[in-house]
Amino acid sequence: MLKMTQSPRLRLKSLFRLTVTGLMGLFLSASFASAGEWRTLFDGSSLEGWKPFLDNQQFALVDGVIVGSSSSRTHFLQTEQEFGDFELELEVKLHDTDLNSGVQIRTSTSRPNGKGDPRFVIHGPQVDLGKSPGRSGHIFSQGNGRWITPKAELTRNSFMKNGEWNQLRVIANGPRIQTWINGERVSDVVDEDVYQSYPNGVIALQVHGVKHSPETVRHISFRSIRIRELED
Repeated sequence: MLKMTQSPRLRLKSLFRLTVTGLMGLFLSASFASAGEWRTLFDGSSLEGWKPFLDNQQFALVDGVIVGSSSSRTHFLQTEQEFGDFELELEVKLHDTDLNSGVQIRTSTSRPNGKGDPRFVIHGPQVDLGKSPGRSGHIFSQGNGRWITPKAELTRNSFMKNGEWNQLRVIANGPRIQTWINGERVSDVVDEDVYQSYPNGVIALQVHGVKHSPETVRHISFRSIRIRELED
């Protein structure tokens, strides 16, 4: 029987692969070890811990879920608490495919006007949610009119299931933001400039304004919202 032996070069490559795999495993273990306990942000029984931005009336608790109803303007339901580094999970259902939505993270609720006085406006990173195929899971800079996801990575996907419940997962850790829809990774973006502008802020649910036939109300639902904060 012939005895197969590895050359020194192949042995070195194998050792390198094993070392990298081990370090990656150690890194992932350390990452999860530094995460706090899961906290429920919405349990289906009340909207405690949430408030409408600018006192809009477009969000309601209906049969244990948060239902957003469209109008001609864009509206938000925001957390009372601000968050920095975290892992967020929730479920979302887009009832009408001609309605766009999103989830704001690390978002600010005001910015100074020309005189330096605060002007109430939502601005910051948003995980886009819309019909499939589309750009759901990519990251938009709400209030700034541009995408945070690089143009080369802004590809359309079919991970969202139209008219069904979908799971959204977001990890915001320092300048890195990662998103998944139904277990499929969409975005993995590192942007130091965005992080410097938005290191922390509220989480907010969006129902986008409808310009075409706004009298026809569209709906989006959210449920099972939970978060765990990441420690340094």
